[in-house]
Amino acid sequence: MIRKIFSSLILLMAGLFAVSGVFAEDITVSNNGAGSSNNVQINNTSSSTVEQTNNAEIDNNVETNANTGENSTSSNNGDANITTGNIESTSSITNENINTNFAQDPCGQCESQTSVDIKNNGSDSTNSINLDILNDVDVTQSNSAVIVNNAYNNANTGENQANNNNGDVAIDTGNITLATIIKNKKINFGFAEYGFPQNSTNISILNNADGSINSVNFSLDNNLNYDNNNFAYIYNNAVNNANTGRNTADGNNGAVLIVTGDIVSVIEIGNEDINGSFAKLCCEKEIVPPPGGGPGPGPGGPPGPSVQPPGAPSPSGGGDGKVSEGAGQVLGAAIGGVLPVTGNYWLLLMTLLCLTMLLAGWYLRFGSDPSPPLYATI
Repeated sequence: MIRKIFSSLILLMAGLFAVSGVFAEDITVSNNGAGSSNNVQINNTSSSTVEQTNNAEIDNNVETNANTGENSTSSNNGDANITTGNIESTSSITNENINTNFAQDPCGQCESQTSVDIKNNGSDSTNSINLDILNDVDVTQSNSAVIVNNAYNNANTGENQANNNNGDVAIDTGNITLATIIKNKKINFGFAEYGFPQNSTNISILNNADGSINSVNFSLDNNLNYDNNNFAYIYNNAVNNANTGRNTADGNNGAVLIVTGDIVSVIEIGNEDINGSFAKLCCEKEIVPPPGGGPGPGPGGPPGPSVQPPGAPSPSGGGDGKVSEGAGQVLGAAIGGVLPVTGNYWLLLMTLLCLTMLLAGWYLRFGSDPSPPLYATI
């Protein structure tokens, strides 16, 4: 009885531990005869290369001249008055959105489903799937910008003359307001948004006859190489020249009054968002193996499927079976025929040990011969 209990526990543990997760493409190996050897070898390689290059040379030269001065009134027998007007001058240079690269993969194949089956193969058959998937994306973006901004503002309300007048002299010059604004914004920008076509994949190895050897080798590599080079040379030169003075009043017989105007000079230079690069990997998903399902192994078959690790050698050969292939990449996988195990192994072992002790105690309590009465021992 105890031997039967331990044998049942061993079979239970073998079934619980036969759970694994692999990745694959849409492949089916089925209905191969007894003793056949069937091997599927697939190398799926996709590559994409994007090169974007922008060169910009910008030379801005702005010069303004305004003058209400340089007036003269001299050698008059009466009074002399000079009044000049005000000057307001604004120069603006704006360089924006120079050299912008944008590369995007729409990720149109992100949502898809594939399945992989090794099933219904005869006894002593050897069935293997070797799948290598390589996705390479190379994105190179280069931007070069040379920007030269020169702004000159000249304004004058002065340099007035009132000399040798036989009376009073008054010189009143106007105000000057100068503003120079230079803005360089969003120069040399690179944007890249790429992803790899991914799908959810289920793998099942089931209903293969006794003695069959079934294996799956899988390799998936997704490589995104993003290279962005930005070079910017920006030279800003702003000069404001303003004058309300240099007025002269000499040799006059009367009173002399000279009033010079105010000067307001503003220079604003802004460099914003120069040389930027942004890369985003889209369509990223967490790899979650779905729960197993489907019928268990066939009659007389092994207790669970056999999945060969990626580095192990795999059998090869030919057969008259049916092989079909479909495109797609892998996100998640599970093996049908068994349910997934939750919790850690120590918890499972302790549970089995307690169950063994309970069954052994039950057997010793009810399955052994009854003890002799007390009087029989006297």
